[in-house]
Amino acid sequence: MVSSKIKSEVVEAKAFEKGSKMSIANDHNLDLSSIVMAHGVELKRNGNKYAGLCPFHADETPSFFVYPDGHYKCFGCGEYGDAIDFVMKLSGCSFKEALVELGITSGPATPRLKRKIRQNKRDAELIRAFEEWERQASASTGMFCRCARKVLGDIPTQKDLDRFGELYHGLASYEYHHQILIDGTDQEKLSLFKSENYYGQAA
Repeated sequence: MVSSKIKSEVVEAKAFEKGSKMSIANDHNLDLSSIVMAHGVELKRNGNKYAGLCPFHADETPSFFVYPDGHYKCFGCGEYGDAIDFVMKLSGCSFKEALVELGITSGPATPRLKRKIRQNKRDAELIRAFEEWERQASASTGMFCRCARKVLGDIPTQKDLDRFGELYHGLASYEYHHQILIDGTDQEKLSLFKSENYYGQAA
């Protein structure tokens, strides 16, 4: 059984380690918001702090906050820390590797850390590209549906309607796509993005 003295020493050691990291981060005046955004997290100012989607869990509404004193807190998953903690947790690197990445100490980054940094940047670029496609596709399909409904609604006779048969039959498909883009899951949107039939484009 672990004695109360050992438990106390462990708690003190952890507190000292945490205090040391916070001291290093503060001593080097690290701009945590810039570091977080450089790792692909989009932040928006919210009063005297910044808010964004948490990179540590599947966040749907901004629950990740960066404070002016140099620490972050996620109210969704509970992650908390400073710039060094952020880099260590996000990149899966050691304390020393985090110091190298942040430029606090010199020395070569390990191959594992380099791969992780490159992967994080690629993931962030892919997410931004997908979100931009989602915005543009939602706007264009919505406009097409509105225009198609207006054209079809103004057709006076069945004979004229036959002339717009392709438009009439295509409208249902575009309405379905637009509904996915508005209310669908990420997996449904990704399937639509990869579809060879979507706008006649190959994935």
